[in-house]
Amino acid sequence: MYFRYLLKKYFKSFMLVFLGLSFLYVIVDFMFNYAKLPSSSNLQVLYAFYVFIYASYTLFPLAIIFGFLLSVSSMIKFNEFVSFYSLGFRPKKLLKPFLIFALSVTALMYLLQSSKLAYANQYATSIKENFNYKTYNLFLKYKNNIVYIKSINPFSKMAWGIKVFEIKNRKITKVIYAKRAVFENDKWKTKNAEIMTLKQNVWQKEQKPLVFLENFTPKILSNLKTLDNISFYDAYITIRYFKDIDLNMILSIVFFKIFTPLLMIAFLIYLFFTAPIHVRISNVSLFMIKSVTFSVLLWAGELLIFKFAKQGILPFWTLAVPFLAIVVIDFLVIRRNYD
Repeated sequence: MYFRYLLKKYFKSFMLVFLGLSFLYVIVDFMFNYAKLPSSSNLQVLYAFYVFIYASYTLFPLAIIFGFLLSVSSMIKFNEFVSFYSLGFRPKKLLKPFLIFALSVTALMYLLQSSKLAYANQYATSIKENFNYKTYNLFLKYKNNIVYIKSINPFSKMAWGIKVFEIKNRKITKVIYAKRAVFENDKWKTKNAEIMTLKQNVWQKEQKPLVFLENFTPKILSNLKTLDNISFYDAYITIRYFKDIDLNMILSIVFFKIFTPLLMIAFLIYLFFTAPIHVRISNVSLFMIKSVTFSVLLWAGELLIFKFAKQGILPFWTLAVPFLAIVVIDFLVIRRNYD
């Protein structure tokens, strides 16, 4: 009974904060970018939807901690903590509903971050730019091939000016050129590819339809230039197939997505064990102000570390350091409460 009661209370608080922060982000973004949007109301609604999804990914760690603080504030105000403890409930038992809900929301966000919705910000940018979102002049190594792409649109899954140089024993043995190609069924297809093959020191030329570059997905390619965002699945494919990428940048994005919500959950545990249980025992307002301030500072600090790590100034694993530090503090606080 207590579990459902606390879960319902936390759910309501979380949704209030989560929707409030996300819609505020959408409204501010819409105000700044309205002049750049197409006149179609359908596209404007679609743009707002993608911005909302992006805001959800960015702000849900804060919603986890702010929703918890809102629930705790209500419980302190109405003496619910005192009631629970007087009935023999232990702190760990009361923490369980909050922890399970926070971890469930985080797991759901991890799942969505593995899907196409991980690129919500790019979809929104594409609408803002009238679907002319392109990445230019990509040059990278894929397996044993050197690939050059003049331009690529990740949303229409089309590329122009593709050149593939196949290398064996440090020599170019084949050159494939396609003016235009389309990505279908995890492969690039072109109706008229120009293929030059080196046989017995003589270059032989032919033209024919061609299917090539398996798993060379458009969204991965468009992100390799700037690496602003990448889904978990595409990060795995990128690390597995691409040879000349900066792993620190890829793993920085992945670690930031993984450890930011975990950091907030670890801080939630700390706040639970340090929160006052009654208004008369301590200054609840001061506790709330400190909690909100430190929560924002932790989130902003993780974001700052991410920016430095993505630029190569810091190694990607530094994104896990704040989380591990809070876990150690949690352990010390819990042990002190049970001594």
